[in-house]
Amino acid sequence: MSGQEFLVRLRGARPERMTTDVVAAHVAWLKALHSDGTLLLCGPCEDGTAVIVLRCRDREHAEAIAGADPFAAARAYGDREIVTISVATPDNNFLLG
Repeated sequence: MSGQEFLVRLRGARPERMTTDVVAAHVAWLKALHSDGTLLLCGPCEDGTAVIVLRCRDREHAEAIAGADPFAAARAYGDREIVTISVATPDNNFLLG
């Protein structure tokens, strides 16, 4: 999938809302995104936040995908922010042109 990369930052974890069913649905959502090439990276951070890096057509697509996360429906995090990220790799000479 071609497109832009977006960083989804999740803050304000609410562990009491992360029930077994919600976590299972979240993992299934992540697996589906990984399978279709949308999910590039994800995981919790030591400070209680979490990140998800998505490759999407545009910001609206990223917002729709992030909104479909079962954690969003369960309000498992108090805050979600989506920002465009420029992924630097050897393939693009780490953005040096």
